[in-house]
Amino acid sequence: MTHAGVGHAGVVPAPAATVVLLRPGRAGMEVLLTRRPTSMAFAPDMHVFPGGRVDAADGDPRLVVRSVLSPDVAALGLGGDLAPDVAIATYIAAIREVFEEAGVLLADVGAASGEASRAAGRASRAISLGRSALVGGDADFATIAADLDLTLRTDLLVPLSRWVTPPVMPRRFDTRFFVAQVPAGARVSFEGDEVAGHAWLTPAAALAAMADGALPMWMPTSATLQQLQHAESIGEIRERLAPGRLEEPSVEILSPEVTRIVMPAGGGVAGQPIASYLVGRRRFVLLDPGDPTGPALQLAAMVAAERASPGRIEAIALTRVAPDHAGGAEGLAEILGIPVLAGPGGGLSLPFEVGELADLEDVALCDVRLRAIHTPGPSSEHLAFAVGQDMVIAGDLDGVIGARTIGGPLDLDAMSRSRARLGALLPGATWLASHPVLEPA
Repeated sequence: MTHAGVGHAGVVPAPAATVVLLRPGRAGMEVLLTRRPTSMAFAPDMHVFPGGRVDAADGDPRLVVRSVLSPDVAALGLGGDLAPDVAIATYIAAIREVFEEAGVLLADVGAASGEASRAAGRASRAISLGRSALVGGDADFATIAADLDLTLRTDLLVPLSRWVTPPVMPRRFDTRFFVAQVPAGARVSFEGDEVAGHAWLTPAAALAAMADGALPMWMPTSATLQQLQHAESIGEIRERLAPGRLEEPSVEILSPEVTRIVMPAGGGVAGQPIASYLVGRRRFVLLDPGDPTGPALQLAAMVAAERASPGRIEAIALTRVAPDHAGGAEGLAEILGIPVLAGPGGGLSLPFEVGELADLEDVALCDVRLRAIHTPGPSSEHLAFAVGQDMVIAGDLDGVIGARTIGGPLDLDAMSRSRARLGALLPGATWLASHPVLEPA
C-alpha cells in the first residue's frame, strides 16, 4: 500500500461523472480507455474512462429543459440518494465531459439548426466548432446547446455505479459511472492536453493487459471492466446492472467473534447488497468490504472500535475478487494501512498489491482462528473462511450471486466438490452467505 492514515479526511469529495463508451467489435463489445498524461495532478499515466467534475453550470436551467430525462427520473435512476437537481446536473455533466474529452455528442441537433445547415457537412462542422469552443473555454455548454438547439439524450446514459475516493488522497471525487453506446456514425477525437493516448478494447482484453502490467489503472476502472466483461449489449446492461434503490447499511452481531455488516452497494451499485463479516475479538479481519461508497466502510471501522476497546481491523480478506466483494477493499486498506488477502491467483484481477492465502492457511492477523479454505466454483480463486469449527463464511458457494451482476458461467462441478469438501471439514457448521436473497421488486 502506498498510503496510510486519513490525512485528507477533511477534503469533501467533489461530485464527478464518468462515461464508459461502448462500441461493437469483432470479439464482442469494446470500451474506450484513455491514458492520462504523466503531467496530470490526479491519476497521472492511468488508463481511465472519459469524465470529470460536475460543475455548477451543469445544473443551468437552460440545459435542464433540454434533457430528455426529468430531474425526478434522473434521481431515481441513480438510486435515490441525490436530490433531483443534483442528479440531473450529474447526467448533464456526463454528456458535457464525453463531448469535451472524446468528441462524442450524446444529443440530437434541433430541426431548426438542421434546416439552417443544409450544405453537406455544415451541421457536423458546427458541432466540431462548438466542441473546440468548449475545450478552449470560449463558450459554455449552455450557449453551445442553444446555438445547436440540442436535445440532451440523457436517456442514452445507463447509470452503473458510484465510487468515492478514499480520504488518503489529497484530491477526492464522488463519481457516478454511466455506460453509453457510441451513436451510429460518431467517432472519438481528442483536443487539448487531457488525453495522451487511447485504445478500444474488450473488457477481458483490458483486464488481461492490466494483469500483465501493460495498462495501469485504478480499482474503479478495473472493477467496471469486470462488471461489463460478460455483458453482450447495452440493453442487457440497462436491464441487469442499473442501480436499484439505495438502502441503509445494517449490523447484526452473530456471535462474540462474528458481526455481519450488510453493505447496500456492492461494487458501487445501489441495490446490490453484500454481507461483509467482521471476525475477531480485538484484532479483527474484515471479509468482503464490497461497497466503495464510504458510509458502510466507516460503519465497519466504527463497529470494530466499539466491539472491543481498543479494537482494530488488522487485515481485509476476500472470498472472491469480484467487484461486489472487493470494491471497498483498497480504499479501506489504504486508510488503515493494512494488507488485503485473497485466494490463489486473486491478485491478477486487482490493480493493487494482494497477499495470497493458501488452502487451509490460518489468517494470523486475527485473534480467533480464521482458516481459509480454497473452494473453487463461483470463481477459480474463491475462498471460504472457517471461524473455529462452528461457523463458515461460505461466500458465493450457495449459488446466490450479486443482485446486479452479469457473471460468467459457474463451474457447477467444482462448486459441488467444494461444498462437499467444506461439509466434510466442518460438519454441522453454520454457513453464512455473501448475498441476502432479495424479494422481487
